[in-house]
Amino acid sequence: MINSLDKIKSSIEERHQGDLKQLEIVFDTGNRLLVEAPAGYGKTNTLVSKIAFMIATGEIPYPKKLLALTFSVNAAYKIKKDVSQKVPELLRESNIDIKISDKLFVSNYHGFSRRVLKKYGYLLHENLSKIDNIQSVDDGNIQGTMREAEGLSYPNALFLSEYNTGLKNLNYNLIKDNIEQYNQIVIDELLLRNVIPYNAILTLTIKLFNDYPKILSFYQKFFTSILVDEYQDTNTLSYWILQKLITEKTNVILLGDSLQRIYGFIGAIPNLLDLSATKFNLRKVQLEKNYRFASNPEMLLLDKNIRSNAQNPTSPIIEEDSNIQHRVLDNQNEESLYVIRKSLELIQESPKSKVAILVKQRSNNISRIIDTLNHNSIPFFYGLFSDEDPIYTKFHRTCLFEFIELIKSNNRVSKKLAKIHLSKIKEIYNENKSSLTDAVISLLELFWERIFIDFSFISNDEKIVLVKDTFENYGLKQYVEFIDSNIIVSTVHGAKGLEWDYVFIPDMEKDSFPNYWGMCNGCKSNYDCVLNITSENESKFLEELSVFYVAVTRGKKQVYFSSSKTQLDNSGYERTKNISCFMSLKGINKNTNAQFE
Repeated sequence: MINSLDKIKSSIEERHQGDLKQLEIVFDTGNRLLVEAPAGYGKTNTLVSKIAFMIATGEIPYPKKLLALTFSVNAAYKIKKDVSQKVPELLRESNIDIKISDKLFVSNYHGFSRRVLKKYGYLLHENLSKIDNIQSVDDGNIQGTMREAEGLSYPNALFLSEYNTGLKNLNYNLIKDNIEQYNQIVIDELLLRNVIPYNAILTLTIKLFNDYPKILSFYQKFFTSILVDEYQDTNTLSYWILQKLITEKTNVILLGDSLQRIYGFIGAIPNLLDLSATKFNLRKVQLEKNYRFASNPEMLLLDKNIRSNAQNPTSPIIEEDSNIQHRVLDNQNEESLYVIRKSLELIQESPKSKVAILVKQRSNNISRIIDTLNHNSIPFFYGLFSDEDPIYTKFHRTCLFEFIELIKSNNRVSKKLAKIHLSKIKEIYNENKSSLTDAVISLLELFWERIFIDFSFISNDEKIVLVKDTFENYGLKQYVEFIDSNIIVSTVHGAKGLEWDYVFIPDMEKDSFPNYWGMCNGCKSNYDCVLNITSENESKFLEELSVFYVAVTRGKKQVYFSSSKTQLDNSGYERTKNISCFMSLKGINKNTNAQFE
């Protein structure tokens, strides 16, 4: 007779269809794992099965829980949704009858910290027990902080801003040496005024754990297992919290991909996966099978060769060159026409297809493509925003402020509240419309719609946290996947975590991709763009290659590259430019990679 555990193992093996690396991770009993999980390699599937197997084998004993953390709030709730729907299916044939929320707590770092402060924060300041009603501020903006915390002195506002900058720039000594003073200013000056900086949600949690060891001990014992997804995007404060929670007895599973670390500019720690493998005594396992490009041998090969360049930038191991779809045009007008005509051709062949045009940043070159789309009345979604865009970030701060004001009088997230909130935001932006504000209002509409579809199963308190964290994390861009448009124009950073049938990456030229500030400025290969990787430029190369890799792996079926022999500068003048050095990476067939027109 087959017992329950054997049935579960059989269901999991069938689910993973002989993927030995995925099954090695799922059935591992050491539970000190570092999983390198490239885009499209079945990470989510593996994660769900791993949690199911841990529950089935009693590794999460009642009343203990597994703590699952991610960098972004959207990823956290996607995991929660997948686990809530799929884990019970895997356990269905067993005698295990569980409520998923009794076994795990899923959040991003700020959501977890907010929960801790709501429960115990009164020990630092009485207002923290009502943290859901405290207005959040971006302490990187001195004037904005002084406006929200009326009466705050300029020197203290400047100190908060410099601490924020130190976090982004990975100034470890500044972060460590000034955290106590930072916290004291927040407690004495900001919490008194019902204002809290986003960073302080983490720094105050660290202070609470330092000042009250018994509280830290409770969480260490309560969360016997800790799983972190998107680990490569972890910043210093998040890492410190994680470091405090992990003991010698904690089961630890970290999942990430160093090549998808594209948030270095906001403080993601470099080489964190390797550092943590040593720090936490983790066994490394790498997923090996790419399911996203399974039916496209050339894209499989391109994925493999890009990763080889990342693993050994000076001497990558290349078994076979990849042929890519790369078109070189005479000028930006011709390139924009090529991108649009090819997009329409793909959509005509498959009307349900989604096409994304991805760029590193706004420029006159992508503006030419947008102008051509508008001139020909071709519908598209405008998604050219990033976490550093002042209009995009201010929109989120406005949404957050209005939401907190609403829940002060009605602490229930309902469709009525959503409608009031949306109407208020539309009213605020009615006289300041632009392509960008129209786009984010569309995303806000979708966000509220999906709250009551995808997350109807979570509690009201969890909905409040989800809404606040989405606005605080500038997370509306993740709802682009629900946009009902065949053509989406987006930045690469805005596209992370999303995927489309076809992806176009235009402007593959010097100073564009990689861009001037990212790598081209001061590059010794500027004359011919034949890249030579040395110790001097390796770090910048890997940062730019990560963005390139994320862009390439957004396409499910095919990725198309294009370049212009001339490029529009910031003043709109045409300048002759070399084709991007990334189009001649080792492992890309230099003889057949470009079709000229």
